[in-house]
Amino acid sequence: MILVLTMAGLAAAVFPAPVLADDHYDRVQVVEPYLELHTGPGRGYPITQVIERGEWVEILKRRTDWFKIRASDDKIGWVSLTQMEQTLLETGAQLTLLETKLEEYQQRRFEAGFAGGEFNNDPFMLVRAGYRLNEFFSVELTLGQTIGADSTSTMLYASLLSEPFPEWRFSPFFSLGIGQFRNIPKATLVGGVETDSSMANAGLGFNYYLTRRFVLRGDYIRNVVFVDADRINEYNALTLGFSVFFH
Repeated sequence: MILVLTMAGLAAAVFPAPVLADDHYDRVQVVEPYLELHTGPGRGYPITQVIERGEWVEILKRRTDWFKIRASDDKIGWVSLTQMEQTLLETGAQLTLLETKLEEYQQRRFEAGFAGGEFNNDPFMLVRAGYRLNEFFSVELTLGQTIGADSTSTMLYASLLSEPFPEWRFSPFFSLGIGQFRNIPKATLVGGVETDSSMANAGLGFNYYLTRRFVLRGDYIRNVVFVDADRINEYNALTLGFSVFFH
């Protein structure tokens, strides 16, 4: 836990302005006779006003199949996906479901997922949770375990991720992490010694936005375990998994 707090504090000191975007919002123009503005994200919420054809509205956020928008008179409300798909972007192109979902992915805050793969040729599973500091940097906590023929290893580490092209659907990233590594030999292993050591790692990976709130993720991570003053062990991990994101 001390390592996690230290990592988060360092990230906050280096990147003190955790914002994803400026005050600019995408605008769309109403081309159907009207848009119905609801008080909440659902048809059960009452309609407060009607926005007529030709008016422009700003898209503030999205919740499932509903969009929070601001009209030209500064009134704010919710419009259904069905009606929003009948609007036009400033480029003159029609707003599409894929574009709006991709934009929601690009503005994500929280992310959680799992993955499987190999850790030095042994089966490896992990779970992770992350928070996006801004559009280029995220912090993440990972818990992983590998069960080998001779021992079981557990690792817990915090990472800082850098995503240089956050607007891409297929987006590569780099990671640096620190944490703890524990190895427990099996009882049948003669002379096995349990170790509990500090570790550090560096990795390369990618995110690929699939659909709705789901992301495909792959990682290659080089781990260094500081067993004692005279010994350092190195391990390679290769994983593939899925993540879900939230706002």
